[in-house]
Amino acid sequence: MQRKNYLLKKGSKRGGFALVMAVALLVILATIMAFSIQMTAKSQKRAVDIYVENQAILYAKNVAEYFVYKISQDKNCTTQKNFDININQSPKYHAKVKLFYIVSDMDNTHYCKQQSDLNLTAGHDEDPYAYVRIDVTMDVSDGNITSEPIRIFRRYVEDITPFVY
Repeated sequence: MQRKNYLLKKGSKRGGFALVMAVALLVILATIMAFSIQMTAKSQKRAVDIYVENQAILYAKNVAEYFVYKISQDKNCTTQKNFDININQSPKYHAKVKLFYIVSDMDNTHYCKQQSDLNLTAGHDEDPYAYVRIDVTMDVSDGNITSEPIRIFRRYVEDITPFVY
């Protein structure tokens, strides 16, 4: 009984420091956990954006190679100069392609000369040449997947001399 009386005795100077430290420790741990969850969510969104951007760069390169292939099959520079291509995947990619022909000919009679955007004359001792400048713009604007719209512009200059001469 004596012990019970001691606990109930008025004027007891028992400290609550351990309880205060436990609450403070819980608040600090909860704050750290909230920041780590927030950083994880941001890094996940950034990783998806980087993936979609790299995919758009690869699509731009493939589109340019496709048009070089198409010009090699065409052989007379009649490939259309402006294109809009939609790649139906998730997310949806949209490509705008512009072709710009640079052709030289010694006697100005080559059939590709009429399609040229920049007419140059080769020197007397130079071989004729032909180039195409391919401007590819890839757009990705799917708000469900990317956190911001992604736009990639790539310019390629390809030698098409073996295909047209």
